[in-house]
This record gives sequence, structure tokens and C-alpha cells, in this order.
Amino acid sequence: MENTSLPSDVWNNITTSSSKDDDLTTYLANIRDLALKVIYLIIGTVGVIDNLFVLVVFVLFIKITDKVLEIVNLKRYRK
Repeated sequence: MENTSLPSDVWNNITTSSSKDDDLTTYLANIRDLALKVIYLIIGTVGVIDNLFVLVVFVLFIKITDKVLEIVNLKRYRK
């Protein structure tokens, strides 16, 4: 007679969730959220550094252009 209750016990174990599964799911969700925050932080930092690099290159280009323009003007007026 004990075998007749086996299918209902198995069904109850399948349909009800244990607290261990909930704890594991919560733990994995927290790890996923932390990983996403770290990835977003890295992407944001790279974006800011990239923009600063573009500004530095632009400023250096302006300085080099001014120096070249001075040399061209000196050669033009010496003739």
C-alpha cells in the first residue's frame, strides 16, 4: 500500500518549490545584477576615457595647426 502514495509524493515534490531553490535563485540573481553593474561601469569608464582622448587630440591638433600657420606666414612675408 505504500507504493500507492508514491506518485502523489513525487507530484508534490515537483510542484512545490523548496526554500533552497529560492535561496539559490536569489543568490544567482544578485550575482547577475552585480556582474551587470560591473560591466556597465567598465563600459562607462572606457567611454569617458575615449572622449577625453578625443579632446586631447583635438587640442594638440589646434596647437600644431597654429605653429604650422606661423611658419607658413613667416615664409610668405620673407619673399
